[in-house]
Amino acid sequence: MPENRRSTRLEEQIREILEQADREPAWRRWLRRLRRPRPHLEAFPPRPRRRAWSIEPTWVWIGATFGLALLAILVSDWSRTLALAVAITSLVVFFAPIVARFRRGPVEVSGSRRWRGRDIDLPPPRIGLVGRLRYWLWRLRQRR
Repeated sequence: MPENRRSTRLEEQIREILEQADREPAWRRWLRRLRRPRPHLEAFPPRPRRRAWSIEPTWVWIGATFGLALLAILVSDWSRTLALAVAITSLVVFFAPIVARFRRGPVEVSGSRRWRGRDIDLPPPRIGLVGRLRYWLWRLRQRR
C-alpha cells in the first residue's frame, strides 16, 4: 500500500482485527484448533448412543400400574383397606397420562410451520407405539 494514501475506516478496522489476532494468547489458538472439525472423522458419522436400559415413558406408567396392582394383591391378606387404597392408586396411575394429555390439549408443533411462505406438514415423531400409529395415519392422509 502506498504510505501517502490515507487509509479508510474499513482498512483501519481490518488492521485492528489483524493486530488483535496476532496478540491472541496461545491457549486460545490451541483451543480453536481442538474445536475445528477434522475431515478424517467426518467420513464416519457418529452412531447415536442408545442405552440398553432406556424405557419409553408409556411403559413406565404401565409398569407402575401393574406393580401397584400386584402390591394390592399381595397386601390384600394383611389389610383390606390398604389393598383397596393401593388398587385405587393403581387405577389413578393408569389413567393419569390420559387425563394429562387431555388437559394439555392436542400435541401441535408450533402451529402451522411455514417455509418460503408455504405451509408444510411435517410427520409426527415416531416415538413409541402411539407415535408409530400417528405416523402411519399421517402417511395414509398424505397419499390422498
